Amino acid sequence: MTENIFDRIHRQAVNARPAQSLARAPLSAKAAAAGKRVARTPALQPEVASATNRLQPVGAIDPASGREITQPSDNPAVNQALATQAMAEFRHGLEQALKGLAGARLEAVREVKNPLRLAEKVAVEGQPAETVPDYGAAQIAVDSRRTRDAVAAAVKRRFRVLREIDRFDLGDPVYGYRALSLQVQMPNGASEELQIAPREVLEANRLEHRDYRKAREAELAGKDAGARQARARAINDAAMRRFEQRNEDAGERAAGLAKGCRVKLSDGAEATVCWLHPGLKLARVQTADGRNLTVRVKDLQPDIASAPPAGKKIAAPPAS
Repeated sequence: MTENIFDRIHRQAVNARPAQSLARAPLSAKAAAAGKRVARTPALQPEVASATNRLQPVGAIDPASGREITQPSDNPAVNQALATQAMAEFRHGLEQALKGLAGARLEAVREVKNPLRLAEKVAVEGQPAETVPDYGAAQIAVDSRRTRDAVAAAVKRRFRVLREIDRFDLGDPVYGYRALSLQVQMPNGASEELQIAPREVLEANRLEHRDYRKAREAELAGKDAGARQARARAINDAAMRRFEQRNEDAGERAAGLAKGCRVKLSDGAEATVCWLHPGLKLARVQTADGRNLTVRVKDLQPDIASAPPAGKKIAAPPAS
């Protein structure tokens, strides 16, 4: 296998999107090396050798597996090269999308998938190479559901999203991992996976991931993985309870706002509370640029309110 295959799929993908001029950059040495590493992985060599190396219909359903096609090639080495090539642009776009959004942080970016895990997905679990979503991946930690929605909207303004899987509240059925997953189309034909997850869940992810990995290894060896799966679910469930409790506490603090408090709105704009509804369901605020807005109290960013000017007081949160 030579680098020419990478270049050919890259060129085909670009030609399919002629308006995307940024995709015409030559394949980088890092991207080519990532593809070659996959091609040299023994468990993936049969898949590489049997690949048609033709451009795949992204968005269609693979008839054999019933899985959605998310990558431009049936060759895993080519997909890895293109995903690695696109990662710098993906990361930059995410960083720009997060500007001005309080309560959101780019937590992790992975340019290259572990070839051994990729081999498990393709050769053992039967996932066709063109349906694997995470040759490149990123995670964003969010402090609230409102921030999650703002992040998702900002990402969609910058990228085409191929699909959206919402497991933010209930988690996946086996491990209970919570995230809103977006499959993001890149100009060079590759797509990257983005997970928008509760901050507490990502903080617990390293501990949970050990049990996830052990459970997966047990399944592949034909052993009972139930105990490890249950432990991973318990870790994720506990993390989600911490997320819910923190947001409940933040809601109680928001109910203690007073006239004169400085706050941030959901779009990141700074404002001052001018008036509160007696039932504390609505607030009138004035933004730094002079706009007067009526907003729901629950839409004020949590943990942002500062002390009011002299003479004003913020009520203490209700006793628990």
